Amino acid sequence: MTLLSPIHKRIRAVVYVLSVTTAACDAGAGKTVYAGGTLWTGTGAPPILDAVIIVSDGHIEEAGPPDVVSIPRNADVRRVDGRWIIPGLIDAHAHVERWMMPALLANGVTTVRDAGGQMDSVVALRDDALLGSILAPRLFISGAAINGTPAGPEEVGVANATEARRAIDRLVLADATQAMISPKMTLALLRPLMDEANSLLLPVAGHLGKIDAIAAVAAGVKAIEHLSGIVEASITNPSAYFRAHSNFYAGWKMALQGWVSLDSARIDRTARILADAGVVIVPTLHYYETFSRLRDQRYIASLDLSTVPEEIRRSWNIPGLVREARLTGRDFTTFRRARPKQNLFVRRFRAAGGIVAAGSNAPRTLIAPGPGLHAELEQLVRAGLSTKEALLAATRDASRLLAADSLGTIKPGAVADFIVLSADPLADIANTKAIEFIVFKGRRYYPEDFGQ
Repeated sequence: MTLLSPIHKRIRAVVYVLSVTTAACDAGAGKTVYAGGTLWTGTGAPPILDAVIIVSDGHIEEAGPPDVVSIPRNADVRRVDGRWIIPGLIDAHAHVERWMMPALLANGVTTVRDAGGQMDSVVALRDDALLGSILAPRLFISGAAINGTPAGPEEVGVANATEARRAIDRLVLADATQAMISPKMTLALLRPLMDEANSLLLPVAGHLGKIDAIAAVAAGVKAIEHLSGIVEASITNPSAYFRAHSNFYAGWKMALQGWVSLDSARIDRTARILADAGVVIVPTLHYYETFSRLRDQRYIASLDLSTVPEEIRRSWNIPGLVREARLTGRDFTTFRRARPKQNLFVRRFRAAGGIVAAGSNAPRTLIAPGPGLHAELEQLVRAGLSTKEALLAATRDASRLLAADSLGTIKPGAVADFIVLSADPLADIANTKAIEFIVFKGRRYYPEDFGQ
């Protein structure tokens, strides 16, 4: 053993003190702090005044009041006094296409749950986003939706149990987040499909038609899209509805007409059963509102379609849609009469403890990526949810649907995805559109950075 002389001991002590002091001075190096704003964490807790958020390596290191969270020395401090900070929004139902990505991010949508599309292009888009070759929200994909036969052009049609199982296998091989079933799926086909999905731990969601919502949930479906299957679950004999769903528009129209005849007692019963079962509802109320007003030019002119390229707008072809679906003036009157009943169901379901997730259904006809989700939040409030409940539907509760607890909230360990707003969204849900800048994966962007 070599003994140190007194002078060597003093040198070592000085070096140690200097190293500790330097480390302390550099504690904030590489970190960004957002200080002074009102923080709504998305956890359900009350807003935090004069909050401090520390971002490091793309994640939230600390977030809380200034007497709990100290600003590290040498951190890059950004003052956001007078602003509101909320988690990045989650669109829980969209049909992702490459052109949509900048529009979504510019509107504070940092995560998207894809509800089905062309398999190869959706997978390629997801992979490009993961590799960082394009700037895109976090994508949770369904790939091609699974339907009975004949299926649509972007769907996988299955006619028997073997084909149903194979459809799930293909999604698992593509590393899909969930499977999406479509209206022609029958209960007989759903059972083997669910058996395969459960064995491979793949959640299944449903745009229902030939299966009522209660039966679908009993079979294991985790989420219900578009309030589908609710009418069928609320009446004594839904067989005529099941037959109508052999044609997409015929089934869609009949289900909308069925809402009008539902009384509050039946709506309440179905809402309670589904809430108790733990299913997530993605109602897409803005889509229903818009669908009921396809002939209302004043309403259409009021929509924010600024994120939609002209060629996409032309492809919507509303007159052609009206002809194909054989919609009449009486149909549109009925659809508008259905809206209060749909709102009542969402309100009763949420009051019973059910989980509602906000989805836009973009870019279906007249639904713009980004603005469509903000419009959905407004419709949820009009349906009777509080502004807090509506915000939770696009943050924490949507993250529950994705089983991703690092998303949808601002807390230590969560990803650094959040929006800085110039106005209070709890006072007026429309203030979610008052975006000053977006923090995505820890980096700060302004809406104009995305060409919007």
